[in-house]
Amino acid sequence: MSVMDKATTIATVKANLNITGTDRDLLIGDIWQNTVNYINQEGVPEELEPFIRAKTKGVIDYETSFGTGQVLDVASQTEGECSWTYNVSGTSSRDSVYGFSTSDFGKLNAFRKLRW
Repeated sequence: MSVMDKATTIATVKANLNITGTDRDLLIGDIWQNTVNYINQEGVPEELEPFIRAKTKGVIDYETSFGTGQVLDVASQTEGECSWTYNVSGTSSRDSVYGFSTSDFGKLNAFRKLRW
């Protein structure tokens, strides 16, 4: 199992998603760091590149749909009688897009090195 450092991961994810420029480097680097922190390893195994790529693509798609500002994940709203419905699903909420969901933790657990 080969391990990728941050720079290699950023370059690989950008190449696979056809991203040019450096505007997404911070995003990819943050996902890499969060992954490394959770799995307790020095780098990311090559097998996790698709995971980081999918998380990056998910954030890009989310920001394309909803923007990058403060989004409250409102699914619907009504002004007469003041009714709002919030999107609280585990797969499409802002927290699960930018952070790790229960499903993501499940995928990462196979690579996790526990500390004693």
